[in-house]
Amino acid sequence: MEKLENNFEGIISPSHPPIIGIVSLAATASELKIGTVLKKSSGAYAAAGNSDTPSAILLENVEGHSSEAVNARVLLHGLAVESRLLNSSQEAPNSTLLGKLSGTGIYLTQAGWDESNFN
Repeated sequence: MEKLENNFEGIISPSHPPIIGIVSLAATASELKIGTVLKKSSGAYAAAGNSDTPSAILLENVEGHSSEAVNARVLLHGLAVESRLLNSSQEAPNSTLLGKLSGTGIYLTQAGWDESNFN
């Protein structure tokens, strides 16, 4: 198994090749943490609430940016570690939101990955 150069703080499981993209995040006054589940709305991405339809997972921390959209790296397809994910309240997502991730091509695993997985 080939090692990812950046494991994005344990969000991605490299056991399945991820598809990572750069998207435009809608303006928000709140900080968004790595692992936040995102929805697509009006051409931009924003933090997803528990009843929303998810589209991606944020792969970097983003400071509040209330005046304009910013670009950020996201997981568009692959395996994500469930315990590392957050909803729009920056809390653990409920089973409804988590259950919808597979419809976007993001599947969940419980196991985290570290250097020992590459030996």
